[in-house]
Amino acid sequence: MAKQVPLHSSSSSSILSSRRLHLIGIGGTGMRPLAEIAHLKGFHVSGSDQSRSTNVERLIAAGIPVAAEHTAANLPPKPCEIIISSAIKADNPELKAACEQGYSIVHRSDLLKLLMVGKKAICVSGTHGKTSTTAMLAYMLHALELDPTAAIGGELVGLEKSSFVGSGDYFVAECDESDGSFLKYDPFISIVTNIDLDHLDHYGDIEGLKKAFLSFIQKTDKDGCAVVGWDNPIVRELMSSFSGSKLAFGTRMGSEVRGTRFTSHGRTVAYEAVVDKTLVASEAALVGKHNFQNILCCLAVANVLELDLAAAALALSHYPGVGRRFSLMAEYAGVKIYDDYAHNPGKIRSCIEGARSAFPSERILIIFQPHRYSRLETMYNEFMQSFGAADEVFVLPVYAAGETSTRDFSPARVAKDIQDASKVRASKYETDVLKARLSHQQSPTVLITIGAGDVWRLSQEWKEFLHGPETQTKDPSIEPKA
Repeated sequence: MAKQVPLHSSSSSSILSSRRLHLIGIGGTGMRPLAEIAHLKGFHVSGSDQSRSTNVERLIAAGIPVAAEHTAANLPPKPCEIIISSAIKADNPELKAACEQGYSIVHRSDLLKLLMVGKKAICVSGTHGKTSTTAMLAYMLHALELDPTAAIGGELVGLEKSSFVGSGDYFVAECDESDGSFLKYDPFISIVTNIDLDHLDHYGDIEGLKKAFLSFIQKTDKDGCAVVGWDNPIVRELMSSFSGSKLAFGTRMGSEVRGTRFTSHGRTVAYEAVVDKTLVASEAALVGKHNFQNILCCLAVANVLELDLAAAALALSHYPGVGRRFSLMAEYAGVKIYDDYAHNPGKIRSCIEGARSAFPSERILIIFQPHRYSRLETMYNEFMQSFGAADEVFVLPVYAAGETSTRDFSPARVAKDIQDASKVRASKYETDVLKARLSHQQSPTVLITIGAGDVWRLSQEWKEFLHGPETQTKDPSIEPKA
């Protein structure tokens, strides 16, 4: 396994001194918004990536030069800061050359912290739900004409945006706990959507993860507020050690922002919530109870900021969604094809249960691509138990993202263990078998491609199978992720 580069820290002044930034892996979902914001704030921004993804095309169209591979020749003249994420390993040839030539190497989290300077930071953390919640919050504040700045780890459907750059007071950002970098920020509003078992390759055990989240919450500004998901038992446990201002959202007693009714029909949900004794009733074009939690979180933030709650709910009713979050790819002859980025047990379970609640009478088939050996090694049993709401699961080889393992994670082995643990039919992915299932369906079918790697490509292939190649179009919100 390639050695990971440790998190670097760099002062804001050192990055400001050159005003030139070069982002390695600029097309990544966490890097693109930073490139966009820095570019619009007057930095000289360039980057490189290994694929000509839609993210890269968007950046090039915005006037940001992007090289098509990682080589030393891409490095701009000094002075220049080289920006990396934790996904960039030490043996990356471009990073190695930058180190050898004495460039300043800066972690993406330090750049994000710099971009927040002068704003009130609304920092969104949590094991799952970060991207959707960040996107919802940014969209809501934008619709309410607060002119926010925002860095979103996905693209808002139909808007071709993964960022907002505004002159308002607030900066909404998805803050990554996976590598501990969320502890660098100074949130005015700290948000914890939930805390579940994940990232044990970094934290070692659940106690390490809990300690990090408590440290994050305790960094909340004394004049700000911690907004937390009260339905999550670990969150409730940690808040007993927090003495600052907090606002809890959820469906449990004790939630200051409490969801009291939720119904789902197809891709529309209706809900009611009590926010500080005010009843809010609205609808949204979303699927699943996990998105109800995201809505409640946004209403909680609206309450903290003393915004008009009815106007906030109206804004959320127009929220278009974010790419690779239960994205509808095709619908034809009784078959709906969706794609979802879910890559840990909680996300997978939420995705499939959301589909089941939206389409209770339809057959649900899953194409599952496990993401990273390290994630499987630390949460294998939890993964195997996450598919109970499906009818059948087809398993692909692991998307390794440069990792290796000596354990047997073959599709056949994973499928057998899913079948045993989730009590659903599961097998190695085979095109002919799935084609037979779709061709001889006896009931309406929902097919979902699930994973953080390149499984989304199969949603395109099955779309072509249903429609024929002459109608093949790529959803612009779909992006692969290493």
